[in-house]
Amino acid sequence: MRIGAPALAGLLLFSRVSSVPGADVVSVWGGARSTLILKSDGTVWTWGANFNGKLGLGETNDLRALTPVEVHGPGNVGYLNTVAAVMGGEIHNVALKSDGTVWCWGWNAFGQLGNGTTNDSWVPVQAGLTAAPPLTNVVKLGGRPYFTLAEKADGTIWAWGMNQFGQMGNGSVTPPGTPPNSVPVMVSNSQPGGPINSAAQITCGYQFGAALTTNGTVWVWGTGTHGEQGTGATTANYIPVQVPGLTNITQISAGWFHILARKADGTAWAWGDNFNGELGDGTTSNAFSPVRVLNVSNIVAVSGGDSHSSALAADGTIWKFGKNDVGELGNGTVNTNANPFPAKILTDKFGNVFSNVVMMAARDYHNIALKADGSVWMWGANDQGQCGDGTQNEALRPGPVVGLGARVPLRLNIAAGPPGFANLSWSCSTGQFFTVEYSANPGAGFISWQNNLLSTPPTTVVSVPLTNGASFYRLRF
Repeated sequence: MRIGAPALAGLLLFSRVSSVPGADVVSVWGGARSTLILKSDGTVWTWGANFNGKLGLGETNDLRALTPVEVHGPGNVGYLNTVAAVMGGEIHNVALKSDGTVWCWGWNAFGQLGNGTTNDSWVPVQAGLTAAPPLTNVVKLGGRPYFTLAEKADGTIWAWGMNQFGQMGNGSVTPPGTPPNSVPVMVSNSQPGGPINSAAQITCGYQFGAALTTNGTVWVWGTGTHGEQGTGATTANYIPVQVPGLTNITQISAGWFHILARKADGTAWAWGDNFNGELGDGTTSNAFSPVRVLNVSNIVAVSGGDSHSSALAADGTIWKFGKNDVGELGNGTVNTNANPFPAKILTDKFGNVFSNVVMMAARDYHNIALKADGSVWMWGANDQGQCGDGTQNEALRPGPVVGLGARVPLRLNIAAGPPGFANLSWSCSTGQFFTVEYSANPGAGFISWQNNLLSTPPTTVVSVPLTNGASFYRLRF
């Protein structure tokens, strides 16, 4: 709209406010006491513990963030951008840029940053530059604890980091006290023509990796102590082997010592460690072959955390099972017993029905959920602020993350401000982040003037400078 008042002449304002699902959030992840999200604009946000610089803020301290902060760019210049995918490790994080390069930051004792060193990094560094060949043209990420997987456009899978249990999947084991695998190596059976080449999905548990093929089979490598291999035995395999009898799988997710899988018919299956009931089969016995998860149907996604699990149903509800010592199950209670029967999360912290979830993740001892209205909700452990509600209190039921509220249409008001400025204001019931941008030619794009400002309900006011008649301003959420 163009401002007609003389004091505001020449100021053109654009407001991009819509009800697009996701509030720009397109991926949710978590690691040890922290959380990581990717927005549709290619920026990466994180909160919680900053162990070994895992928040990516360029700070050489372990200060936590209780609400979302934006990951800085390489060399601590600007912010990380043009990101297409993210992965949260235990004490490191990984981002895949749209140009096919991989960037990592945080703890690096096992070489999990993939840059040929074991030095921690408080800002993103490029992985695989010293690999043979260099790690480029990456299209998928997998990982979680202390190693990382990446799939290239040619379908080959590459691994780096911890290898004490054969996590590299190339037939090798790296004993403690020997140099770590700080440079990506190719996973066996992923070469062109190999059985896991061009995998549909790759994922990691603590001591094992897994791949889902396009024909619906699952292959696992690494430890088998708890039955992670799914072969009916507890033996390890240092190259990928197929889980027998498991077919028509459309999605997998590795927990700490267990794996979950979703079949095309909407059923959920699991195998591995079951001490806390994280397999959801009504028992606490480890399963060395896949068992069906009870009580759930029409499942669209599964996710494995540290000794707890989640299943997302087609009706937008989440079913939880496993450990609940810090509220992982989201039912308002804590207990030290096993919880082997999946139960639906009924209400949020406000007593409202908890539903309309379109994406979720069980990570570490906390959980993340994205609703259809774009809001992000969390529950479980919150000792480092990993639930993003501005506190360090345990979250026993789902609650909203500060700054990641629902997308709602907002009326933008404009009025004269201090000399040389105009005031923009709007009303909203939830905090959210926004950016003020300007341009002399909107067709050529906009430049940020103020970034990542948090709105302050019920009314937020921001002043923008009146420069000249050729200036344009835009308020972007």
